[in-house]
Amino acid sequence: MDQVHVVRHKVLVEGQGIRQVAREMGVARNTVKRYLERPGPVRVERGPRARPVFEKVRERLQAVLAESPQWTGGKQRLTATRLHAMLLSEGLEVGVTTVREAVVEWKRLRREVFVPLVYPAGDLAEVDFFEVLLDLSGKREKAWMFVMRLMHSSRDFACLYMRQDQTSFLDGHVRAFEHLGCVPQRIAYDNLKAAVTKLLVGSERELFGALRGACIALFV
Repeated sequence: MDQVHVVRHKVLVEGQGIRQVAREMGVARNTVKRYLERPGPVRVERGPRARPVFEKVRERLQAVLAESPQWTGGKQRLTATRLHAMLLSEGLEVGVTTVREAVVEWKRLRREVFVPLVYPAGDLAEVDFFEVLLDLSGKREKAWMFVMRLMHSSRDFACLYMRQDQTSFLDGHVRAFEHLGCVPQRIAYDNLKAAVTKLLVGSERELFGALRGACIALFV
């Protein structure tokens, strides 16, 4: 099924949120918003569409995916492209797009199975850093909002910055830790690659080394 249609259907027909759909489909929220801006009505499916090509390879494809944890990573990592080539070598006729969609759906189902509903206190926080618009002195300005949520208590900390850079990113963490009175054991970054990494100076190791130093300075 066309990804654009699936995204539009989930938001406009099923009523799911943009962030939820973006996570579920493995795409950026801006991509979801762009799909929603496309003109035309959304088809309402009356029932599951026939997929004769997929049905011919479904059993073998799912069997290989079930064995995927045995693949070690790197050049041996099982990708949709590698899986497609494997199926073709076995004489199974299937398009690479069909295989990619099957892999995305398989990963989505695995995430749904293992997403915890209850989080221990102090275990996990989620961080987002995204663009917002402000009206300052009658003028529309672009700013950036840093948000940290403790998943156990659903307690939030938010702070606005005029720049999206390493200083703001680290400062947001320090202020959040100080406000919340703790440093969670784990932090999940909802929009780190799109909103932070490409704009920050230094490698990922240097970035989180600086963050660790800031935490030590705060609580020692």
